[in-house]
Amino acid sequence: MKTNVHNEDDLLIIKAQNGDEGAFKFLMTKYYPRVYASLFAFTKSREDSEDLTQLTFIKVWQKINSFRGDSAFFTWVYRIAINLAKNHFASSSSKKDKVNISSDDLEIDIPSYENPEISLMHKQSLQNIQSYVKTLPESLKTAFTLREVDGKSYEEISIITDTPIGTVRSRIFRARESIINYINGGNENHG
Repeated sequence: MKTNVHNEDDLLIIKAQNGDEGAFKFLMTKYYPRVYASLFAFTKSREDSEDLTQLTFIKVWQKINSFRGDSAFFTWVYRIAINLAKNHFASSSSKKDKVNISSDDLEIDIPSYENPEISLMHKQSLQNIQSYVKTLPESLKTAFTLREVDGKSYEEISIITDTPIGTVRSRIFRARESIINYINGGNENHG
């Protein structure tokens, strides 16, 4: 990581690396539209772009300590987003699981300079997220699992759960939002 603070992003990144969720949320708010636009250009799908953008920022939060400043922050985030998109299409075309929150599927092709302690903390973090997903209200957990684990489309989930598609979208969004709040150390109820 650079020791010189050249701009606002550098300061926010340092704070985020030290666990400051407000700094991370500011970075996420700043870069979310650019990541979404990049993913939309890649996927040509609003639905996939929404999913992948949210997953990108979950991944960014999990990997923030591995950002060394060798490239611009957005370039690093963009690589994560595009790798997730590539994984998404590779798994969709072979009818395997979609992008899945598991320690195996979340590994992407970014050079990693993590030491064993950080790797262990990362693995524990993923296990905590998986445990947290199990505590979500049934409607959120079902919609999220059908989407992220089983790779179902919003339309398929709507049919499976006999729920309007807008409600399905809302439940998946709320589940992801709850997971991001959990990652950021929030102790909100997820009702």
